[in-house]
Amino acid sequence: MNTEVFIQKTSNLFVENRLLKFVIVVLAFAVSFNSFMVYRAVKYQRVVLIPPKMTGTVEFVQGKPTDKYLRDISRRIVTLATSYSPPTARAQFEELLSYFAPESYPEASRLWYSLASRVEESQVSSVYYLEKIKIGEDFIEIFGNLKQFAGNTPLDNTSKTYIIRYRLHDGRFYALSFKEKYAELSEAKGEGKE
Repeated sequence: MNTEVFIQKTSNLFVENRLLKFVIVVLAFAVSFNSFMVYRAVKYQRVVLIPPKMTGTVEFVQGKPTDKYLRDISRRIVTLATSYSPPTARAQFEELLSYFAPESYPEASRLWYSLASRVEESQVSSVYYLEKIKIGEDFIEIFGNLKQFAGNTPLDNTSKTYIIRYRLHDGRFYALSFKEKYAELSEAKGEGKE
């Protein structure tokens, strides 16, 4: 680069200094912009925990997951909760409890471990055939057919609807409750309370 534009050396130094000042201002602006973008990227960073056996990509738009993500989670939860046998019930319910929110966990663990004990004592197996999933703002309604067996003897073959109440916190799914629809409606009306 030729900075010898002027005859006097001092004039050439002033031009060189102006060029260097301009470069410093541009570099300062670039560093400031880069720092702002790094801060923004770190501030909006989210960790999304994806449970095993997900069937595709997971997208969050403005902090809300797509219906596909909620369908996959609800399918996993309903399978863990309703399709079991005496040897697998306790392990499945333990895995199911990992989806519950901290404030709901004590009650849920008491209920699910109690059910696991009853299943082991009575040797009852259950399978749930999922038919339809309906997603609401803070609940997921699951329709299907439940079959229960004691050994090889069929005990029950009925249509059941379950409701999963949930919340999302920092991209993580938390189940607040898992109940049969009829049981939830009777609790809301005040029936079923002793």
